[in-house]
Amino acid sequence: MGWVVRRWRHVVFVLTASMTAVLTALATAPAIAAPGVPGIDVSKYQGKIEWPAVASSSVRFVIMRATLGNRYRDERYAQNLAGATASGLVVGAYHFAKPSLGLRDARSEADHFLRVARIRAGDVLPVLDIEETGGLSPEQLRIWAQAWLNRVHSRTGVRAMIYTGNYFWRGFMRNTSWFGHRGHPLWVAHWNVGAPDIPGDRWANNGYTVWQWSATGNIPGIKGPVDRDWVNGNLTRGTIASLTVAPAQGGTVRGDRVACGGPRDRCSRLTNPGDEITLSATPHEGARLTRWTGACAPAGDARTCTVSALGDTAVSAVFDTSVEIPAVESDGASGTLLPSRVRCATVCSAPTLAEPPDPEPSVSDEPDPAPPVSEPPVSALPAPAPPVPTTPVVDGPVSTPVGKPSTCTGTDPDCAVADLLAPAHVGSERSQARQEDEPNGTRYSWGLGRHRGAIGGSYRWERRTSASISYRFRGGAVTLFTVKGPRMGKARVEIDGSWVARIDGYSRRFRPDVRHRFSDLGGGGHTLTITSLGKKRPMAKGRRVVVDALRWGGKLHRDPGPEAVAWASVSDPAASEGNYVVSDAPGAEATLSFSGTGLSLRAVFGPARGRAQIWLDGARLRTVDLYAPTQRLVSIRVASGLRPGRHVARVVVLGTRHHASQGVAVTIDRWVVTEGSPNHMGRPEARPGKTRHEKKHA
Repeated sequence: MGWVVRRWRHVVFVLTASMTAVLTALATAPAIAAPGVPGIDVSKYQGKIEWPAVASSSVRFVIMRATLGNRYRDERYAQNLAGATASGLVVGAYHFAKPSLGLRDARSEADHFLRVARIRAGDVLPVLDIEETGGLSPEQLRIWAQAWLNRVHSRTGVRAMIYTGNYFWRGFMRNTSWFGHRGHPLWVAHWNVGAPDIPGDRWANNGYTVWQWSATGNIPGIKGPVDRDWVNGNLTRGTIASLTVAPAQGGTVRGDRVACGGPRDRCSRLTNPGDEITLSATPHEGARLTRWTGACAPAGDARTCTVSALGDTAVSAVFDTSVEIPAVESDGASGTLLPSRVRCATVCSAPTLAEPPDPEPSVSDEPDPAPPVSEPPVSALPAPAPPVPTTPVVDGPVSTPVGKPSTCTGTDPDCAVADLLAPAHVGSERSQARQEDEPNGTRYSWGLGRHRGAIGGSYRWERRTSASISYRFRGGAVTLFTVKGPRMGKARVEIDGSWVARIDGYSRRFRPDVRHRFSDLGGGGHTLTITSLGKKRPMAKGRRVVVDALRWGGKLHRDPGPEAVAWASVSDPAASEGNYVVSDAPGAEATLSFSGTGLSLRAVFGPARGRAQIWLDGARLRTVDLYAPTQRLVSIRVASGLRPGRHVARVVVLGTRHHASQGVAVTIDRWVVTEGSPNHMGRPEARPGKTRHEKKHA
């Protein structure tokens, strides 16, 4: 029974390649200068292990196989975990993947792994071992691994590590650096050499975190050969960090996956070592922040603190108040627990929902604004000033419009644009929801530009850094049709995850029918991806990246349906998962297909935000203006009291703006879906942590 108590001491890694036979033939290992902390990895094939003997050697950590596929668990895992933990070794776990078509399979395997290998601070980072392709192409295998990784991250807050070797990664993953760019550490397998060869452009120049340097190790307590590993540098570089926040009474502290204060006086989260997390302290009415303590002590009495999580990190905020915060009470409307002194602020005024004029945006005549390459995080900006009647952002919790009773629906200090359409209209027969829309997330589209010289008279375009669009095609060659012009910028082109070209669309005059041909690709299916770099020549007036048409298989496809589309991603610790998406291309859309009786949208208001239309089930609800003098997250209630069943919501970028706004960008942080019958709409909306009710933007 002892292992049941201690199983929480264990971790998850993402392994991509053979744990035991990825690289070269066995040979005598050369002398290697110790690059860090020594360890081993094991499975049932090592048989019964004498863990006290292992702990008496130089070994300091062990990573053990926990699961295989979506049902099997290693028969020696429980004994290995209990023995290694009792002997004082740092433990971790890996999952042997059995890939197949379908993202649901990847998520199912991740869930199975997490049920067996529970994540805990101080354990080795999580790992996934992909030694089989399951007949998938490199692009399909990359998408499968991405789905597995995203599932682990969404449930734990930890980016799992990827295990691979050069032959597997270059042969079956096309040497992509995609995972390295997104912060997944590398466990590289390269035996019998003085230093490892690191794939994926040296893992996006991040190097390795763990190196499996031998498959023929001889360790006391283990019969036969065993894999040996090094953690690069200090062991904390390869172990899960934790952040614990304990604010004193009188206020709240919020950040990425952190929300505590009032009824919840202590909260914690897991994270990768070295990740920076920004926390914001908000005093209750009549209180003030006097100081931070713990890792945030250097911030003094500043409203925000950025802390680098390493090992066990603790933070507290001290508030000074002369007002006693009473016991918790229900708000009476939603059942949400609120401190009884925290009341609804001024309700949202009519100007918040005022319908601005809807002129058709001029895509070809208006010069591109110069969007910043990066945006300041919401939490890093000063607190917003008190609202004035013309300001579309109002301090206070979620509330209803003028003319209805004020109702708090949570402790989030944002004002929602409430009830955009009366429930009686939302469930009308005008519903035009397409059942083929993606049911498990948001589907995006790029902006639509019109020009008589374009193929078919229009083209798709974006201009912000990291916005991307992917197309599936078959055959050994493909031609990408773009345009050139004074407002065109630069883009990266990849095929099957590998870089093939960099496109610069600038020219002094508009030039359609610009062709980029890629051949010698081999038969079968391929994926073409175009990613905006957000860059331009000094003389260019914009950064647009255009897709006009594609040709493959001897046929011209004027506006082919994309395999995947992404808006630009902006990092912000105040966002639900550390980032939100943004587009300022008129005609760009974000579409969510969902089942539920209510829907809210969390967006970023700010001084460079524009207008968007919100549609539900084919009916246009409202045009909303996201302009505000200061930047902040705001909850927008789209609708409530919907008929149970499938619905489709759309957000359409208009490219228009308030006269005081500096831009036309539209941002999305997350959707919140309310489940249940209309007769039970008093229950609280989904909040962070109840992920089955939430639809993240990506």
